[in-house]
Amino acid sequence: MKYKMNDLAIENYGEEWRDVILEVVHVATKYMPAKEFFEKGQPEGYHPGFDNAGMFGQRLYDLKRADTGEELNFSLYNWELEKV
Repeated sequence: MKYKMNDLAIENYGEEWRDVILEVVHVATKYMPAKEFFEKGQPEGYHPGFDNAGMFGQRLYDLKRADTGEELNFSLYNWELEKV
């Protein structure tokens, strides 16, 4: 599935991201401390940046640019994205 940042995310990350098409690399719905996450080989469904406080049903995505394949150095929640 392909996404782009919504207006709220653009406010946080900058106009240069407007209309950039993104593809999902990894999806997380649970927190795992960074040390354990990397020791276990970055298990699917977990992320050291996931904040589960009040985030029931949210997903945290690691993404890459569809045009270059370059992975973003930050993650976005599903509420920061819109499908294209």
